Amino acid sequence: MTTTLQSTRSTLVTFHHRLRNHHSLTTPNFSFLFPSHHRNSKSKIRISIPTSHHRHHSSNTPLATRADPENPRLNPPSSTLPPPLVLPVRSPTQSLPAHLFRTGKAYLAFYKTGLKAVYTNYRSSQAVVARLARGGTPTGITSSGSNSGSTTTRLDIPDSLLKGHLTRGEWQLIRRSRYDVARIPLFALVFMICGEFTPLVVVFLSGVVPRTCWVPRQVEGARVAGEERRRGSFRMGMALDSRGGDGKNNGHGHDEGMGVGVSGEVDRTMNTLNTHQIIHIGRSLNLYSKWWDRILGNATGFQVPLLEPLIKKRVQRRLEYLTLDDFAIERDGGVDGLEIEEVRISSEERGLDVLGRNDRLLRDALRAWLRARGRGGRNLKRLLLTRPNVWDKR
Repeated sequence: MTTTLQSTRSTLVTFHHRLRNHHSLTTPNFSFLFPSHHRNSKSKIRISIPTSHHRHHSSNTPLATRADPENPRLNPPSSTLPPPLVLPVRSPTQSLPAHLFRTGKAYLAFYKTGLKAVYTNYRSSQAVVARLARGGTPTGITSSGSNSGSTTTRLDIPDSLLKGHLTRGEWQLIRRSRYDVARIPLFALVFMICGEFTPLVVVFLSGVVPRTCWVPRQVEGARVAGEERRRGSFRMGMALDSRGGDGKNNGHGHDEGMGVGVSGEVDRTMNTLNTHQIIHIGRSLNLYSKWWDRILGNATGFQVPLLEPLIKKRVQRRLEYLTLDDFAIERDGGVDGLEIEEVRISSEERGLDVLGRNDRLLRDALRAWLRARGRGGRNLKRLLLTRPNVWDKR
């Protein structure tokens, strides 16, 4: 991952300077993303796009930004999320070409803001990593471990989170920044090939698009597809079968509590899962492409040997991530302190449906998950193999 960050750093710097110096929004042309030269500038990075720098910019195409989170220890910066996309409404007297022109300007502004956010998040995450390398602890968090004084070439991010050297907000910033930076080269290639038609193409290529550049249609489409796939997996009975039991503890004891024995807890859970259940969890959490289902068929067994270790590894990584994130949410403010979009993201990551549910229902479901994860509660396996309506049943 460090190699990926270093290899794309120059690309991010180039994007930032050209985006900042490109003030004209009179044409939805994305060629400015591929400069013939690099301009140096020392002005402060801004996420919002200025609305008064060019006389041709129309006030009818508003440029909105997200508010900063109230609890930055718990929530990552709002720049890790896609900016609001405000599309113009066509008036009865407006011609179609004029309306399409304004719509193109709105998409251009959206992608400019999203790409600026990738650069800003990268700089912010690098500052956090540099602080960790110096042994610093964020304000408001009490360290539960001491630095040994030894220097290492590779930081242990999970260990820093558990010891209180890293807040959840900072941890999520680092994770999301790495995800987005890794997609910049392919996203740039899409821009080079598609130009002004990029908004029409990227909805079918979400995997190569930084999350800060996902349009609302992509976000909604991913949620609809994910929930349909999850329901289908449960209907097929992938969670429970005669060889795997009902997902109860199976004699391995109760959870050790958040922040304790992360690897051990996940290893024990993985050891109790059979092939069918691993496929179900992979589908339910959308950890592999739906096209793989054509190869797996009805999941009566892994038909392609190479897929088995790959899916198992992805499931294990997600379980390790969820264990850490559950601990961090509880420590840094709880579900009530999460911004509503963070509640939706956290719910999706745990296989909880979000569509058609209001804020209260979403928070209640996430609280139920965290209660079940606590000491003496249901284990992680049961949460992933059953639906929320049976979590509190004995």
